[in-house]
Amino acid sequence: YLTKMININILHRYLVKELLRTFIPALFCLEFLLVLGFAIQMLHKGLDVPSLFSVLPYMALYTIPHALPASLLTSTVMTYGRLSADNEITAIKVAGMHLHHIVTPIVVTGVIFSILTLYLNAEVLPRSYFKVRELQEKAVKRVLATHFITAKKKIDFHPYQIYITSIEDGIYRDIAVFEYADDYIVNILLAEEGEIEVGESGSRILLTLRRGEFIRPDIKNNIDTPKTGNFEEAVFEIPLRQRLRHKALKYATLTSLIAQRGEIEDKLSGSEEQFKDPEKTVKTTWREVSAMDAEISANTTKVRKAEVELKKSKAKIPKQEGAIKRAKFDISVFENYINVARSNISKLKLEREIEEDTKILGFDLRGEEEFKKNVSLIEKIIEKEKRRIKKAKRKMSIAERAIENENKKIEDTGLEVKEFLRSKEALVKERLVLVERVGVAENQKMSRELSINIHKRLSPSLASLSFILIGIPLGIMTRSNNMLISLGISFILILFIYYPLVATGLILADSMNFPIIPSVWAANAVNLILGIYLFSKILNK
Repeated sequence: YLTKMININILHRYLVKELLRTFIPALFCLEFLLVLGFAIQMLHKGLDVPSLFSVLPYMALYTIPHALPASLLTSTVMTYGRLSADNEITAIKVAGMHLHHIVTPIVVTGVIFSILTLYLNAEVLPRSYFKVRELQEKAVKRVLATHFITAKKKIDFHPYQIYITSIEDGIYRDIAVFEYADDYIVNILLAEEGEIEVGESGSRILLTLRRGEFIRPDIKNNIDTPKTGNFEEAVFEIPLRQRLRHKALKYATLTSLIAQRGEIEDKLSGSEEQFKDPEKTVKTTWREVSAMDAEISANTTKVRKAEVELKKSKAKIPKQEGAIKRAKFDISVFENYINVARSNISKLKLEREIEEDTKILGFDLRGEEEFKKNVSLIEKIIEKEKRRIKKAKRKMSIAERAIENENKKIEDTGLEVKEFLRSKEALVKERLVLVERVGVAENQKMSRELSINIHKRLSPSLASLSFILIGIPLGIMTRSNNMLISLGISFILILFIYYPLVATGLILADSMNFPIIPSVWAANAVNLILGIYLFSKILNK
């Protein structure tokens, strides 16, 4: 038994050594090809060579999770293909060792690489992305400081960032435009002034710059284009593409994502309302909120108008009350005039009687005609004052009716204001309900997006193990140690099966109509099913 165990340990070490002997060169080759492809892409987009060298370590880090599974698949197919071609597997079986002794060490190796890939995706790469973002922010600040641009306003039109110092009469002053590609600055435009307007179709932004310079422009189509230059006026079209939602999640580690999802799930646990399509719910609810805001605004306008009318009515009442007071005063004055006039008539009559008595005694005083004339004049004054009293009373009556009308108007308007306020209060309450609904739907969206990001970090780590489980039976079945055959099998599986399934699954997961786990893990599930099927074929043989 001891001898058998020693032989098994020797076999395991031998198999792992054979795998690593092929795996390490394959990993370096794939890393080199992937980094070279990214580098050429960045150079074509305008990134200069010094900047490219500064980001090469991050590019190499980004490509490791993609290169690891492919390298493991290639090396596994090649290792077991050679063992099968040289009849070493047959010899191992003849020695009394079961097939699982040939498989176990490589599967354990796949588990180790899966854990390594998980650590890279979960912790290392997010921090690396964040470091690249910090480097870009420093580069932006350095460019702005070099050209004495004090950015007071920042506008994002993905993949462009526009920094503006000031705005005068609709003209932007001291503008800096940065173009990004995969988190790297590939283009810089600086101008003294410019304008931004939306195109007629609404799908693009027209950026007009004057008296500026460009640094590292797009040199994809013309390798002779200078890397710096000046221009007097230039117009650029910026397509309005939809920005990636919650881009900050890219910089969050797996533990942070899980913690965020836990917080959102706690918020959602207190909500009874759940939506099948949160994204659609958010859009339709915001439209309802917008319509309600318009209704609330119209209601507020009505209240303001009614309050203005109330103020006017209340301001009119004191005027009418003043008119009544003046009319009453005038009436009392006019009545006094009448009383005085009547008193004067009485005096004249008394004087007339005295004159008649003196006439008998032989004295010649005023005549009858003068008496009648004076009485007539006084009576005319009395009639005039009566007319004035009548006119004053009419004014009083008009003022009283006006006060009555204004009081009625105040009462009616007050009722209208109360009704408007009740309606507004009901609308505000309904709006709060809708906003809460949006909050719940947004939390559902965010929870789903966090879940997608969590599974996107977890699922690639299983690729290393699943590819090994496919590579072992494939290598045994091909019975070839040819490197080209192993690479061909690997690329067929990866390019035509695995990555199309991964891309399709992510699209389905983002559509909010499919479950997350089947969508994101479908590619690995297919690999595992295929591996089990191939193993069954070998065991049957």
